[in-house]
Amino acid sequence: MPLRYSCFISYCHGEGELMRRFIDDLLAALKCYLDPFFDEKIYIDEQRLEPGYLYNEALATALCQSVCMIVVYVPKYERHNYCLREFEAMERIEIRRKQIMNISRDKGMIFPIILRGAPPEKLRSRRQLIDFSKYTTITPKITRNRKYVEEIDRTAQAIYAIFQDLRSSGQDVCSNCDEFVLPAEQEVQPWNTTPAEPRYPR
Repeated sequence: MPLRYSCFISYCHGEGELMRRFIDDLLAALKCYLDPFFDEKIYIDEQRLEPGYLYNEALATALCQSVCMIVVYVPKYERHNYCLREFEAMERIEIRRKQIMNISRDKGMIFPIILRGAPPEKLRSRRQLIDFSKYTTITPKITRNRKYVEEIDRTAQAIYAIFQDLRSSGQDVCSNCDEFVLPAEQEVQPWNTTPAEPRYPR
C-alpha cells in the first residue's frame, strides 16, 4: 500500500471567517507549492459531521498514509480531544518510521503553523514553528504574500525531503495502515499549557 497523501492537515473546525478563510487559503497555497513534487493529494477532513462517516477509522488510515502532518494551532486546538488524538497518532507514526528507517533525528514529520496564541511547551520545545500569527481576514492571499510564500515553499521542500527518505528506505511504510487506530480518548494526556511569550523563527 503506497503513501497516498503528501500531508494531513490537522485543525480545529471553526465557524468564524478567520478560520474558514485561513484553511481555504492554506490549502490552496500548499496545493500550489506541493504540486511540482507530488501526485499525492493533501488530506483535509471536511466530512466529520456527515451522517454515517466513520471518522476514527478514516482519519487513522489517512494519517498513516500521509508523508507528514501540518498542525494549524490556535488556543482551542488543545482543548479538542480529536485534535490531540490526531497529534498523538502522528507522533507515534513518526517514532515508528524513524525506528525502522534511516531518517535524520532532526527531521520531524509534524509541521506546526501558529495562527493565534502562544504555542504551548508541547510544540515550542521540540519543533520549528511556522509563524502566521499576523494573518487576518483582510490579508492578501497567502500566494500573494512574499513572506508567507517563502514559508509555504520551504515547508513543501521539507515535506518532499521526508518523502524521498521514506521512498529510498525500501520499506513499505503503509503496509499496516488498514490496522492503524487513533489513540483512545483516555490515552491522550492534556498538553502542558504553561504560559509563554510567542517565539517564532525569523
